[in-house]
Parts: sequence; C-alpha cells; structure tokens
Amino acid sequence: MRFLSTPTRRIVAMNFFSMLAFQSTYFVGVIGCATYVLGLGALEVSALVFLLNVVLVAGNLASGPVIDAVGPRRTLIAVLAATSVLGAVAWLAPVSYPELVLAAMALGLSFGMSTTAVDAYPRYFSEDAGELARMNSLGQVATGASVVIGPAMAGWITTWAPVQCVFSLLMLAPVPAAALAWATREELAAARSADGPDNVAGSDAEPQTGCLRGFLSNAAEGVRIVFGREDLRVLFFIGFLGFFAYGAFDSLESLFYRDVLRVGADWMGWLSAVSGVGGVAGSLLVLKIPKQSLSARLLALILTLVGVGSMIYTGTPFVAVAAVGQVITGIGFGALAPVRATLTQQRCEPGNVGRVSSIMRMGMNSAGTLPLLVSPALADAFGPQAVLFGASTMAALIGLAFALRAQDGKKGGRRGAWDSGRPSV
Repeated sequence: MRFLSTPTRRIVAMNFFSMLAFQSTYFVGVIGCATYVLGLGALEVSALVFLLNVVLVAGNLASGPVIDAVGPRRTLIAVLAATSVLGAVAWLAPVSYPELVLAAMALGLSFGMSTTAVDAYPRYFSEDAGELARMNSLGQVATGASVVIGPAMAGWITTWAPVQCVFSLLMLAPVPAAALAWATREELAAARSADGPDNVAGSDAEPQTGCLRGFLSNAAEGVRIVFGREDLRVLFFIGFLGFFAYGAFDSLESLFYRDVLRVGADWMGWLSAVSGVGGVAGSLLVLKIPKQSLSARLLALILTLVGVGSMIYTGTPFVAVAAVGQVITGIGFGALAPVRATLTQQRCEPGNVGRVSSIMRMGMNSAGTLPLLVSPALADAFGPQAVLFGASTMAALIGLAFALRAQDGKKGGRRGAWDSGRPSV
C-alpha cells in the first residue's frame, strides 16, 4: 500500500495497532472485569494493577539489552506474536481473579517490551532532532488515536456482549502490527563504541562490547548511562516524579467511575476515548514547536498541564466536567510523550537507545507502581475522589517546580545542561 511506503508511516501504523491492543483491553478488559464482573474493591483491584505494573517494569528493563542486541524489529515481532496468543487465552478462559492476575501480568510484560521497542525505533532511522520530533509526534498521534478507538470499541462491545469479549481485540490488533514490523528493517547501524565525546555514555566509558558479558551487566549499563549524565537524569526524574503522582489512578479510577460519577463500564471506554481526542491534538501541536525550543523546561510545563487537566477531571461528580478534564489531560499526555522521547533519542546513539529508553520507561512505570501499596488505605480513609484529586495536584506542582528550576537557571546567565538541546560532556 502506498500509504505505508515509508518507514515513518509503517512505524506510526505499527504503534497504532500495538497500542490499540493494550488500550482496548487494559482499562475496560482487565480492570473492568475486576470491578464490574467480579465486583472487587480497591484492595483487590490495586493488587491486580500492582502485579501488572511490576511485570511491566520488568519488561521495560528486559527489553533494553534485547533491543540493543537484536534491534527493535525482531523484538517487536516476537512480543506481538505472544500478545496475540495472550488475547485468545484471555478471551476464551472463564473470568476469575486468578485468570485476571495471569492476564494482567502477561499484558504488562508485553506492553513493557513493545513500548520500549517503539520508543527506540525512530533512532534507527534518523539522528536529526527535527525529524525525530516529527516521527515521535506522529507516533503519539497514533497512540492518541488508539486511545480514542480502542476504548470506544471496547465500550461498544460491552453494550451488547460480556466485558470479557474485549480481549478479542487483544488477539486481533497485534497481527497487523507484527506484519508492519516485519517490513520495517532498521537503516542505521548500531554504534557500539563509547570512545567518542558525543556518545551518550561519555568519554570515560568502557567499550560496549565489554558490556555484553551478560544480560544483567547490559541492563546495568543502561542505568549507568542515564544516571551518569545530568540531562538524562533530569528527564528521568521528571518522568518518575510525575508518574509517581498518577500511581493511584490505575487502581482507583474505575471506583471513581462507579461510585462518584455513577456510570457504567461503557463510560470507562467513552471518557478514555475523549482523552484520546485530546492526545491526538497534543501530539499534533508538538509538530508546530521549533526543534530549538524542545527542552526539559518545556517537558515540565507540559506535565503541569497534565496535572491541571486531571484536577478538573477528578474534581467534581459530573460527567460533563470530567470530559473537559479528560480533553485537557489528553492534550498534555499527547505532547508529553513525543517531547520526552525526542529529548531522550537526541542524546543517544542507536547502540544505546534501547537501554536508555528502557530505563526511562522503567522509571515512569515503577513510579506508578509504588503508590498502589497505599492507595487502597487512602481511598478507605478519604474516598477515591479525594485521593485522585490530590494525586493530580501533586503532578501539577512537580511539573511547576521543575519548570521554575529551569527558569532560574536561565536568569543566572547560564543555560543549564539539562535545559539545552545538547548533551553535556
């Protein structure tokens, strides 16, 4: 097909189908079955989501060395094939809590590895910041579209079929994504020497071949790369602290729908779709940002917008107000992801981008896991809505704090390394 004639278009399309598989089944399928089919409370749902997130973080960590060793293409093909099989099993097996636990853990592993591979893919085709921003923004447009279409399809299915039937989408959607990955071979060779001053690891790093002694040393190298550079450390902590505030959402959001908004499971799909519309708009806005304006300060301001949108989303018991908040939150998340990915890729060589992307993803997802340990108790004490609104406020304040630090650095007459478009060496 002519529409899929370029690598960028194929990457965007494979991102859409792989994200469609997750977006259509995680919230409405896994959490929806737990909340509406099994009638579980905050503790059981939190345990379910906690296990998913722990395995997701493990998938992030495992995928980095794999991607740097065999490339994102082969990684995606294998993961997507396994995801399709998972969808068939989750669709046909009887709904029970143990079955949902296994499905959630398998889904977390699949999502953790596939999203890291998609994050790394653009760097194998370009090193220009403008082109990377374009590829990442279009990829996030596809993610936003999947957030619209996936939950909407799941919501439509639940109006005439059991909630479990949404797992059929998890079986079908990865198939075209795997076919697109098969057709998209990497163009740039992985640069595995760390001796040059422009390499992400810095001039005092040992050769990458020395890091192939084993999987664990390879993963540890990704940690060393990220925390050995101030600009990468700041990107990591913006993601970590921002997503830490959102950790309560996964386990309490469905209870907010059921007990505060007082709507059915189909609205989990409809309001998620509304957020996806905002996500598409936010990703398209990034295409209009000059590449010299891409910075950690911009990333922090976008996180502030996400927090404000979430405050509106969770601040009232009215569905109409929640929809407005979802649009604003979606715009923020739609812009956040491509800016973060571009700033990360810009500082990496192809031979390192898998490990660096995996550590960035691991930081965000592990941050979202930790609050699950306390969110049930907080929900029992204050109610789901109060916890969600407090988490949203925390995210806004964290973003604002990082943005003010960047601004102060400029006032001091010296542009900080972490707010510039180039890595410090």
